[in-house]
Amino acid sequence: MSTSLSQSTVSSKAASPAAPVSPWSFVLFPAVAMMLGWGLRGYIGGGPFAAMIPGAFVALSLSLLLGHDRQTAAMAALFGAVAIGYGGEMTYGQTLGLACNPETMGWGLLGVTIKGAVWGLLGGAVLGVGLTFRQYKKSALVVAFVLTIVLLFVGWKLINEPRLIYFSDPVNRPREELWAGLLFSALGFLAFIHWKGQGKQARVPLYFALWGALSGGIGFGGGTLFLVYGPELPLPQQWFGWWKAMEFFFGFALGAGIGIAAWRHRDILKAPPADATYLPDRRLSAAALVMVVVLFFLLFPVLEEYLGNVSSGQAGNGALVAYNVFRPLYTFVFFGAVCIFLGLYSITAAWHVAITITFFHTAIDLNRNMHDTIGTDLPGWGQVLLVVVLTGGFACAVQHLQVRQRAIPLLYLLLLWACFVMATLRAFVYKDYFFSAEGAAGIHLPTIPPSTWTVYGTFLVTTLITALCIRRFARRGNDQGD
Repeated sequence: MSTSLSQSTVSSKAASPAAPVSPWSFVLFPAVAMMLGWGLRGYIGGGPFAAMIPGAFVALSLSLLLGHDRQTAAMAALFGAVAIGYGGEMTYGQTLGLACNPETMGWGLLGVTIKGAVWGLLGGAVLGVGLTFRQYKKSALVVAFVLTIVLLFVGWKLINEPRLIYFSDPVNRPREELWAGLLFSALGFLAFIHWKGQGKQARVPLYFALWGALSGGIGFGGGTLFLVYGPELPLPQQWFGWWKAMEFFFGFALGAGIGIAAWRHRDILKAPPADATYLPDRRLSAAALVMVVVLFFLLFPVLEEYLGNVSSGQAGNGALVAYNVFRPLYTFVFFGAVCIFLGLYSITAAWHVAITITFFHTAIDLNRNMHDTIGTDLPGWGQVLLVVVLTGGFACAVQHLQVRQRAIPLLYLLLLWACFVMATLRAFVYKDYFFSAEGAAGIHLPTIPPSTWTVYGTFLVTTLITALCIRRFARRGNDQGD
């Protein structure tokens, strides 16, 4: 009888729902994960593709907290990686320079705050749609992302290109800005997607966008204060990299804001009902993704250079029109829209965008820095081989894991530790660290800047915390291999 009672108790515990997740978990897990991802973004890659790292991290963190199944998590990760990648189109180096100059500090701080808010606004909106994608028809989502491309061009032409409001240096190597184009994209996307929404879920993208804008503005504007005042603090300056402190703060703040939005709407963001319609998994869409990447990274740069040279010459208005039409296409906004379109028709493609392509650009960045690591650049065939081998092996691992029962935590951990390894290589594998000035071989630790140890230590601690959180919340999901 005691045995029966014991078995009944075990069965009861197994069948009982998981304990509710605390508000602090919803805030701190995404915040720490995005803090890590944002720091990695500036360390093992740059631009919009590297910004996919914090986007994938925060989306997968939310999926674990919300108990998503494999397909729901795949779409969240797809939209999340693309969502945060969008803001990487903005230039902000000179804006930070203005903020650090006492004469232009106010204008520079306003600029980074606006750019951070735009980053969070569009990123939050797209992530919110990914978390509630089942409320929309695929055709509506396609139209919404086409709108982002069109309105990017409109905002760029109306405000950014004529420099009506300009947050970079207008004299010393002026940069082409795109923040207004992204703002137009965000507002148009939000208006259309809210119109097409259904029931209570219709408001989710708007709230994610608003929390993203608030936390993004605070994160970028507040983080810039590390650059402004950090060098004046009575601290051993050699141990601190204030640029990295700015990035860590930005990521933490934006991740916390997104986590708050998820907590406030957790009841309608949890796993879908048992009778929910699941997405197809067409291999053709996954194969098409490879072609999109190849065209974007090989053909588009050549086409941009050609059209730029022609339009700057005496070829007439036709070439200039062609160049202006092409400009919005050679952006991450266009690339992200195509990736999301393919992901809507293939769960496999969705996982490869969120995980494989996010890693892919870290391999490219490793290649670009080969001169610093080994003292010389690889020949062209060697560079291609390195990227293909690294990315190909990683893609095979993603392909294998994405059908496993515990796909969500396994893929998250794969990306997490792969990025950490890349950061380790970037931190310590330099020819100057292994050879003295006289050329003698050996590890020369004194040549490693103290700030490198501080940054790497932050990476190590936040990676371990994120890994522990993944392990803790992995048990909550429905994580079936459907």
